[in-house]
Amino acid sequence: MRRTTIIPRADWRPGLRKYSFGAAASPAGERWSEEIRYDFSPHQIDLIESVADEVHVMVRGAVRHVMEERLLPRLGVQGDIARLTETTWHEYWRGGVVNDRAGGLVGRLTFAYDGRDSLKLLSCNYDVPDGLFIAAIIQRNWLELQGPRYDQFNGLHVALVERWEEINDGRPLHLTCLTPDPAREGELYYLSATAAEAGLSTTLLALQDIRWDGSRFRDHERAVISRLVKLYPWSAMAEDAYARSLRLGAMGVVEPAWRWLMSNHGLLPLLWQIHPRHPNLCRAAADPAALSGCDVLLARGFFGLDHARTRILVHGQVVTDSAPGEPVAGPEVWMDMPPLFEHDKGYAVVDAWIVGEKCMGMSIRESNDPRLGPESRVVPHILKG
Repeated sequence: MRRTTIIPRADWRPGLRKYSFGAAASPAGERWSEEIRYDFSPHQIDLIESVADEVHVMVRGAVRHVMEERLLPRLGVQGDIARLTETTWHEYWRGGVVNDRAGGLVGRLTFAYDGRDSLKLLSCNYDVPDGLFIAAIIQRNWLELQGPRYDQFNGLHVALVERWEEINDGRPLHLTCLTPDPAREGELYYLSATAAEAGLSTTLLALQDIRWDGSRFRDHERAVISRLVKLYPWSAMAEDAYARSLRLGAMGVVEPAWRWLMSNHGLLPLLWQIHPRHPNLCRAAADPAALSGCDVLLARGFFGLDHARTRILVHGQVVTDSAPGEPVAGPEVWMDMPPLFEHDKGYAVVDAWIVGEKCMGMSIRESNDPRLGPESRVVPHILKG
């Protein structure tokens, strides 16, 4: 893998006008930067794709283990949200037979990559994986201007449309996020466009406009919501009263509640327990004492997805913290942090995008902070050779 400085466009937004959804979705590109690109060989792309596919299967298998062994409390999932999680899992896993329409749409696996042959899983986000529009459309639009000499690992848009066709159960979609939030609203508009391309009926609305009438959820025009696509984390919807209404209201949700478990950082120690010494996993535990002897530790809250409280400790001393000075609230996962790809301006990680059950593309995130949080830049990549 090679990091190369390039000349950016004066403004990348006009290039999106060729897409019917481009202007409306463009606020989702606020973290895009094209002053740098990453060059990959075919072998490296094949490695990333195959590792992402394998790890995705392992993560789903760990969720099955949680459900079969009744380990939800170990992940901090209790009460009505636990019962909703169980219900949605049994809709998906019917006695060992997968009901694909109760499955998921898209997820993102983040890896530390040394640029050669070592990939280590850092986090999973199958709930609200921000950055999809950048990965699928903006970096592809950038590539089209580079001419035919380069390619890119990016089949995301076509795969999304095909996935909507697979999980379409005939019910219209309502798509929602909490507003105002220009970036999430842009992502939502893009998801709506991919669903519409697959032939689904779509309606956009603000999360705060959804109402519960005692038996069904309804939109701002009092129409019944039968299937909801949400860009809002399950952890924020986990209040018992809301979860109880979700159980009673016969409303399907994309992503379903069981997919929340795949995004729970508390799943990482269980993954390590099931697959000890796996080359693509980090040592992980809920108790830092289990990682004695590790020089660099990453501590992250179970909940919060990309915004989870994250600290990095070197020889026991905190060197970076996403919420300095604040007390630690809730359970944490501790990981033996692998080396990140490092350059003169900071660090980079690989985001592998899973659509349905297959890795269909990737993107690169950079930051001068090794936590590489939700504010990190997304830069393009090319396939050479």
